[in-house]
Amino acid sequence: MTLSLQNVSKQYGANLLFDNVNAQIGYHSRIALIGPNGSGKSTLLKIILNQETPDSGLVQKAKHLAVGYLAQEVPKFAGRSILEEVLRLDGRREELLLSKKELEEKFAVTSGLQEGYPDLDHYARVLEELEHLDEYRIESRAKEILTGMGFKPRDFGRNLREFSGGWLMRVALSRVLLMDPDLMLLDEPTNHLDLESLLWLEDFLKSYTGAMLLVSHDTAFLNRIVDEVYEIDQAKLWTYRGNLHSYASQKQERLTLLRAQHANQQAKIAEIEAFVARFGAKATKARQAQSRLKQLEKMELIELPEDRSSIRFHFPPAPHSGKEVVTLKGASASFGDKKVLENLDWVIQRGARIAIVGVNGAGKTTLLKLLAGKLEPSGGLVKLGHAVVPGYYAQLQAESLDLRKTILEELEQIAPDLPVARVRSIAGAFLFTGDTVEKKCAVLSGGEKARVALAKLLLSPSNFLILDEPTNHLDVESRGVLLDALADYQGTLCLVSHDRDFVTPLVDTLLEITPSTDSGHGSTARLLIEDYQAYLDRKTREIRETRRTDVPRAEPKQEQPASAAPKGPSNNKLRAWRAELDTIELEIARMEDRESELNALLADPELYNDKERSRGLIEEHRLLHLTIAEKIARWEELCSLLGDA
Repeated sequence: MTLSLQNVSKQYGANLLFDNVNAQIGYHSRIALIGPNGSGKSTLLKIILNQETPDSGLVQKAKHLAVGYLAQEVPKFAGRSILEEVLRLDGRREELLLSKKELEEKFAVTSGLQEGYPDLDHYARVLEELEHLDEYRIESRAKEILTGMGFKPRDFGRNLREFSGGWLMRVALSRVLLMDPDLMLLDEPTNHLDLESLLWLEDFLKSYTGAMLLVSHDTAFLNRIVDEVYEIDQAKLWTYRGNLHSYASQKQERLTLLRAQHANQQAKIAEIEAFVARFGAKATKARQAQSRLKQLEKMELIELPEDRSSIRFHFPPAPHSGKEVVTLKGASASFGDKKVLENLDWVIQRGARIAIVGVNGAGKTTLLKLLAGKLEPSGGLVKLGHAVVPGYYAQLQAESLDLRKTILEELEQIAPDLPVARVRSIAGAFLFTGDTVEKKCAVLSGGEKARVALAKLLLSPSNFLILDEPTNHLDVESRGVLLDALADYQGTLCLVSHDRDFVTPLVDTLLEITPSTDSGHGSTARLLIEDYQAYLDRKTREIRETRRTDVPRAEPKQEQPASAAPKGPSNNKLRAWRAELDTIELEIARMEDRESELNALLADPELYNDKERSRGLIEEHRLLHLTIAEKIARWEELCSLLGDA
């Protein structure tokens, strides 16, 4: 066990976040921490880190536990280069040497390293990490991680001050990954990643052998990584086995039971109240009535969670647009001397549902601004079609809110004819419930402002929706409301999103933005003749192939005379490695297919009527997940061997 939470409670004013929360995180736990925005997920991570103090309860950690933490906030770095910052591990090697010494002393007074000894796993990880922190090996590893995060070799020596907040978050994440701690606490690690970096991170975390606690609204990411779910709901922590697919079924089963218990309790309360009302004044029944009242006072009331599943939203009607929604002819976009997009020719037809894909910095957001008329082209033509009414969402648009108004006033201004109850319902879908709709926009956080801007957009009649990362500040339920509304939307849709489970059911066309290899030219665009899932599969294969053929090599510790140079592996050995690599790739593909089948089975509520079968499938899923991680680790080892050969 790496750590345990024992009866942990935390409250801010009248807002109770946790009430007697208990949990254990093992050495190999892979846990998703979910819950509505504001439920306390980030606070719980900070309590584990001792950055926050619980009002009551205890957090117990294994001795010398190494914890790597990624916060949501952009870190404040000194003026170092990217590589220098990532290589700063704050005395981690000294901590490991101390752990190694203490464990060996402990083993010396026991019967030795016997199988099943509780500290054996920890000792193995200490030795592995000490080897990992070799001066030359670690620099090679750092470069590999930075490359996976989307940095180019020419970026490694650049000063951190040259990069935006999103790229600085990638540096912070790279540092945690390089640290290879016993426990990773990652708070929204995918928010600033493009698809390529996200797929790379998934592969990396699958081969990570320590424990992890992940906060993320990216369901596809979590489904591929975790085998346990912790949910914060009404100040309690609920635990579920399996990934998010199986969590949904298990939660529904729990809620069905809870509703039945609640109904029985309410019937019992009504029975007691009726008895007291009928017999309380009668002397012969007064004692019984008082006894029933005391029974009622001692009863712990069952509370039902707020049911947001019934919230549905449909876009207001908009005029029928012309057949050609927008036309680009030789369209270009530049900022000063920097060319971002160049010579785009494209016609968007009415009813198209388009996802714009490409690496960060390729110009996806710039293209959306051109389509929305928020940016004039530096060359060429961008022309809206007949009766086109665009609706544009970008996170920066949140700053255009009238800060003097309340949330409710902002929404009512957009839809003055809509009943207030309906406006409040829509606000609730975006996590603004009760009195929170009376908050002034001036006091809202950046994420809250973004959600208000998104709610306003969905109340505005439009026939051409242009959305830039619309799910970044939404919890699972709010995301579902938006997904359902967009699925029913009758207009033209163009979006940028790294949320794969959100994009897949919505789009039928992909436009890929590709940066030019020549710094003097901007990105170009091309329509892809493949669906989104096929695109994801292709990108995954390309990323793995890149890692296979372009593994960074460690520099030798010192030059050896040519006569003393060790011989490399034989041709037979190389052939054997390549054959094993090909076999492992096929095995990984086969096992991932089975993992997808299991995810679908575990998502079926009917499965849990058969307790024995459901337990068997959950266990198969857990073991398969571990086997995939082992195969990927061996695959990486072979890539490294072939890269150094």
